[in-house]
Amino acid sequence: MPAVRARVRDLLSALSGLYHDNLCVLSALAEGADQMVASTALELGIPLVCALPMERNAYRATMMDDAARKQMDALYDHPRTAVRFALPRVETPGQTPDQAEVLQYEQLGVFLARQSHILLALWDGTDADPRSRRNGRPRREKRGGTAHVVSIRTSGEFGDVGVDLFRASRIFSSRLPRLELARCGPILQIETPRVAAMPDAVAQAGNVRWWSDLSTEGTKGRLPDLQANPLWEPLDVRSPDRAWVDVLRTRMPPDFRFICEARTALLKTQATEPRLCLESASYLVTPPKNSAASGPNATSGINATDPVAQDPDLGQIRNIFAAADTLSSQAQQFLLGDWAPGLPWKRRAPGRTRLGSLFWFAAAVPLSAMCFEGYCEFGKNPALLAGYAGILAMATAFYWLRVRRRQWQNLYQDQRALAEALRVQFFWGLSGIPVSVSDNYMRQHEGELGWIRLALRGPSLLAMASALRRETVPRLTVRQSWIEDQRAYFDGRVTQYKNALRFSQLAVRLLVGALVAVVIGLLAAQMILGRELSEAWPEWMREMPSVIIGVLPALAAFFLAFTELRLFEEHLHAYGQAASVFDHARRQAKVLEEILHHNPDDAFVEEEWRDLMIVLGKESLAENAAWIQTHRAHPVTAKLG
Repeated sequence: MPAVRARVRDLLSALSGLYHDNLCVLSALAEGADQMVASTALELGIPLVCALPMERNAYRATMMDDAARKQMDALYDHPRTAVRFALPRVETPGQTPDQAEVLQYEQLGVFLARQSHILLALWDGTDADPRSRRNGRPRREKRGGTAHVVSIRTSGEFGDVGVDLFRASRIFSSRLPRLELARCGPILQIETPRVAAMPDAVAQAGNVRWWSDLSTEGTKGRLPDLQANPLWEPLDVRSPDRAWVDVLRTRMPPDFRFICEARTALLKTQATEPRLCLESASYLVTPPKNSAASGPNATSGINATDPVAQDPDLGQIRNIFAAADTLSSQAQQFLLGDWAPGLPWKRRAPGRTRLGSLFWFAAAVPLSAMCFEGYCEFGKNPALLAGYAGILAMATAFYWLRVRRRQWQNLYQDQRALAEALRVQFFWGLSGIPVSVSDNYMRQHEGELGWIRLALRGPSLLAMASALRRETVPRLTVRQSWIEDQRAYFDGRVTQYKNALRFSQLAVRLLVGALVAVVIGLLAAQMILGRELSEAWPEWMREMPSVIIGVLPALAAFFLAFTELRLFEEHLHAYGQAASVFDHARRQAKVLEEILHHNPDDAFVEEEWRDLMIVLGKESLAENAAWIQTHRAHPVTAKLG
């Protein structure tokens, strides 16, 4: 025990040094190793997230030692325990009490494998029921034990967990796909021999092994092979100049660093833009008209009549959403601006601009063309040539020094993805649905977008805790603030983008028509005048047609740039589909509300409501993932061609 305890302290201290206040320890507070790790974490100032496998009193009754029960109570009720909840009952037909208990622990095992960023396994490395002897069938022995959790983490849920658990559990919408592409994260195993172990095994106590299926800081983004066994690596710190923090730093995934950087940016946004965050918070659940925008809760958008006013966990999710939405909107303003040809000209508001980088990149094309054509046709004026070169140079320099360096494109899209996923997570929590968005988002988008899915594991715990203690569901609020608001948003976007597309297409047609007319007119004039324009005409009259012929295509390119990079055509289809989905959900939700109003205890209709909310959330997540991929394929750059 002393060797294991010392190694737990070493590793938690190193992780705390790497991630500071971003780190929490997620624990079920089981007798023995769980309680030792949780106690050590609190001693080091690391907050706890407690997820019990079953209801608290029932869980206490499973512990044989009274000291363990008291220790569990002390840890669960500790002031630095940030989140606490018990997983719901898993009920299957005809189950015995022993079978019910096994299902609770198995549910916990899958939950830990899915939700933890780093799995700390105090384990002797032996598996009493390995996959090799099960012929692809689910585990039969020690389900929910450490070996089972490690196997789920390294080999996936297929072949380790039966589908019946996922059908009966409220915290899983489904078993993860068989062809799972998303990586789960690293494992730190501390060798922990059992009491009856041989002396040579006891001598290995405290040794550390590392496993990871994510790219690490030391591999520069390369993903490792998915086979479990070759990924295990023994870790050792024997030389005095090597500390655990240095050993772990190069092995940790860069995604974890991205999560910490994103959290720092969100906290900064909350501190520097409280009014914009308050406005964004109101997009989830609109406060009553008489609510004051001042006081201690002003920046969170929470007031006494707010349905989440008494729910600190949902309040935290709303605060994160508000910061992510604000940060995304600010980056969008810098990148795309608040206006495009054909879109309504909005009144200037605090924190908003009217013209973004895209406008000036698009405008650089006709402006530089005017300068060049003027230089060629009006006496080779060097000022016009300098203007041509200067416009292109400024556009290029602005892109490299501001847009690219400050990552406006990625900031806008990544924070938008985070905000939209948090919207779904918030309303799942408000609807009493303890399902994690991180299990259902970006699972086919590894690489640069993988950190977003990983980042959602933390907020998901808050929403699950809220959902599991929720006694009543404000269905009217959910329908109005989520379903109807999103339907209205997508309907409005379809109308705006349709107008913008029509305007841009009309402008391009008019410019092309004008170009054809000028070319035909110039050709006719030359043919009539013997192929030469009269020298008696002023120079500007003779040269202006050439300038117009050169500039009109550049003006058309100005409008085409907005059509291409604002993705008007792509959005028309996607937003139209989304509006139809939310409209369909609105009609179904109203019918279910009406039934539940007259029959509030109808379990079948309750389940129908839950299924509707889950499916709607998944549709929203899929639409947003497609939106991200589409924008990634059309980056905003200085148009110099």
